[in-house]
Amino acid sequence: MNFLCFQVGAKRLEKAMEGIPDRIPVFAQMHEFVMHELKLSPSDFYLNPDVLVPGTLEVQKRYGFDMGYIDYDIYNIEAEALGQKVIYSDDSYPDADRNDPLVKTHDDLKKIDTPDFLSDGRFPFVDRLNILFKELTGLEPTLNFCAPFSLAANIRGIERLIYDIYEDPYFTRELFERITENVLVPWILFQKKRFPRAAAIVGSDATASIPIINMNILEEWVVPYIIRIREICGSEVYVPNWVGERYLKDPEEMFEKKLTVCPGFLEGQDPDVESIGPERYKRYAEEHDVALILGVGTRFLAESTPEEVIQRVKHYIEVGGKGGRFALYLCNLGKATSRENVKAVFETINMYGFYSGESDRDFLQY
Repeated sequence: MNFLCFQVGAKRLEKAMEGIPDRIPVFAQMHEFVMHELKLSPSDFYLNPDVLVPGTLEVQKRYGFDMGYIDYDIYNIEAEALGQKVIYSDDSYPDADRNDPLVKTHDDLKKIDTPDFLSDGRFPFVDRLNILFKELTGLEPTLNFCAPFSLAANIRGIERLIYDIYEDPYFTRELFERITENVLVPWILFQKKRFPRAAAIVGSDATASIPIINMNILEEWVVPYIIRIREICGSEVYVPNWVGERYLKDPEEMFEKKLTVCPGFLEGQDPDVESIGPERYKRYAEEHDVALILGVGTRFLAESTPEEVIQRVKHYIEVGGKGGRFALYLCNLGKATSRENVKAVFETINMYGFYSGESDRDFLQY
C-alpha cells in the first residue's frame, strides 16, 4: 500500500495556513466513520493499528480528503493506561466508564504516576500507528494527547470535577498538576523523541467547552495548564477544539482564549459558526493575522440534504476563503453521517474552491 498522494494535500494545507493555495483544503475527524465504512467492530479497529491506519488512509483517499490524518479515541489513551476502565461496545467508539471513575477519593491521586509508554495501556498502539503512518505516507505524523481538563473529567467524572473546583480547590489543583507534570508532559516528550520532526502536537479538549464549563473555569483551570505544557514541550503544542462561543454575549471573548492556546489559527465549528456567522470568524482572524478553519457540523452532515450541504459549504468558502489562509473541516464524521453529503462537500469544493489562477491569486472561482 502506498499513500504518498497525501503529500500533495499536506503541502496544500501548509500553503493554505500561510497564504493562498491552488484550492481550499478539506480534512476531517472521522475515525468512527471509517470504522463503519470498513464494517469493523470497535475491538478490531481501535486495538489494531495495522488495520486502523491503512483503512483510514484508504477511506480518506476514496472520498478525496486532502489531509491523511489518523485519529482515534484520543480521549481514552492516557486515562486507560492509568487504570481507568474503558468500555468497548459492539457498535460505537470506546468510552470511559462514567459510572466507575479512576479517582474516587483523595488517596486515588497516587494512581496518577508516569506510565511506561513502551508497555502500558495502548501507548504502544499509538506509537505503532504513528510509525505506520510515516511509512505509508512519507509524512511526519500529527502527535496527539488528551488535554488536562478533559483527562481530569475522564478519570474523575465531569460532575465531580466541577464540584471539586468550587468546593475542594486544593485537591483539584493537585489533580491537575499530577495530570500535567506526571502524565501529559512526559507523554508528549516521549512522542517528540520518537518523531523529532513532527510539526503539530494537538491536544483534544472538547469537555472544556461552553456550556459544560464557564469562562471563569476556562481561564483558571483550563488555559494555565495548556500554557504550562507549551512552555515545557514547545510551540508545536496547541489545543484548537473548544466550542460553545454562541452562548456568549461576546464570542470574541472565546476567540481570544482560543488563540492563547492555539496561536496559529482560529477554529470555529457548527453550530457556533452557523449561529454566529462565518463573517465574524473571518474578521477576527484577519484582525489578528491568523489562519481560519471552519468546521461543518456533525449533526448537519448527518441530517441535511446534499443541496443544503452545498449551500452551506459554498457560503463558508466564499467568506472564509477570500484572501486565502483558510481550510474546511468536517466535524466528527460517524455512523450517522450521510455518505452523499460527504460527496457533496467535495463536489462543492471542486466547483467553487479553486483560486482563479490570476497573478495575484486573490479570488476564488465562482
